[in-house]
Amino acid sequence: MPPATLQLARTFSALSWAEIPAPVRHETERLLLDTLGCLLAGVDTEIGPIARKVGLTLGGGIPVFVAGGADLGLLGAIYANARLANALDLDETFPVGAHFGVGAVASALGLAEAQKQSGAAFLTAILTGYELGARLASQIGPVIEITDGRVTGFPVIWGVAAPVVLAAAGAAARLLAQDPDTFAQTLGVAGANTPIPAGAHWAAAVDLPNAKYCDAGWCAVTGAGAALAVEAGTTGFPTILDGPSGLARVSGAVSSGVAHLTEGLGERWLIADITYKPWPSCRFTHPVLTALGAILANERPAVDAITAIVVETGPLNGSARFTLATPRTFASRQFSFPHLVAMQLLAVPPGPDWSDPRWVEDPVATALRAKVSFVSHPRGEDFVHSLTRNQMRTLPGGIQVHLADGRVLRAESDTAQGDPWDPGTLLSDEMLAAKVRGLVPGPAEPLIEAVEGLSRAPSVGPLIAALRAAGGRQ
Repeated sequence: MPPATLQLARTFSALSWAEIPAPVRHETERLLLDTLGCLLAGVDTEIGPIARKVGLTLGGGIPVFVAGGADLGLLGAIYANARLANALDLDETFPVGAHFGVGAVASALGLAEAQKQSGAAFLTAILTGYELGARLASQIGPVIEITDGRVTGFPVIWGVAAPVVLAAAGAAARLLAQDPDTFAQTLGVAGANTPIPAGAHWAAAVDLPNAKYCDAGWCAVTGAGAALAVEAGTTGFPTILDGPSGLARVSGAVSSGVAHLTEGLGERWLIADITYKPWPSCRFTHPVLTALGAILANERPAVDAITAIVVETGPLNGSARFTLATPRTFASRQFSFPHLVAMQLLAVPPGPDWSDPRWVEDPVATALRAKVSFVSHPRGEDFVHSLTRNQMRTLPGGIQVHLADGRVLRAESDTAQGDPWDPGTLLSDEMLAAKVRGLVPGPAEPLIEAVEGLSRAPSVGPLIAALRAAGGRQ
């Protein structure tokens, strides 16, 4: 049996858009549309000027699209677009607690424009990158330690950068039409240069840094840059994903087995497991926000009638970044339950406004955050029994809203809005389009139509034009 790294390279180097099942092609288009909406929404945030400044330092070359301003050289554009698309934590999430679609999209977008590739080639590259990231993420799995069906701890060393790097590398390798051996070299160079797993530092942090658990921009540049470096003659480790020192193992995977990397290649598509976010926050908070949404759909109490709010959650949401009552940093406002619940109760439109620093001192939001307390959900650990192919399918959570008249409004949810395996939470095409319409400052319909027609387009030019318009510039 060939090494897993080479098996993946052989499969995805030969991938053809015409041979991909129609539902998988459609999901690739949905991923692209969602990511582009998040990209444009990230411009008017704290990350906007940072992403551009860093992008400017990464050299020239053929200028390509960057959200929010003038075009940049290829690697600078890839950096800026990946960082912006992940800025709000509103981009897709794979059900192990990682998201890496931004790596595939940013890498493919820059290269497809620079090389004047067709829409179908661009979409094929995105799917290639996403599948590689998803297979590695599935091998790593949720970064938890489980004994007798209970969460007993977390690995000392873990991280979520590797799937982003691999997604960007795979997308670039496919657009560069690398043969299997060259593709495997790209994965080797990308894997060997993946950022160190810094998850333990992230888990211990309270005032969260805006680079978060990993800088998606650097991860995307690492992956795309690996493919370009191999084209220039660089060689790496073509078995980087294999064995006890494989990339998953050093990223926190409990086992060095490669089954999740290679099973069902060409038959089972992991993009079908993608989850989409209706709120700009960590996916682990979304079952609670889904439950609160169910309450508010039936009754929206006046803010001054609320006397207490009790969040019911599990062990994955127990650290300080989730319980923080005063989230003073940009990233902290994407993880603090008190802040997120306040935003939902105040009916703030999901998007950049949820991360605005003015909420830190806002008296109404401050009063609401102070009313939030936490208890363990009675089924908070049950998600360990729903693990499917090393992916989470449930994450039970609930919320109680106590009112001055003595009533308690309570709801719970095992899943979150945007989960694909529950018909009640599946994000429809229209719901996804509505999300994008709410995020972009310019006209959204041309962008939506450009994505829908992309597979038939001879180049990504029409998509880039629609992106510029949707971002408020021609």
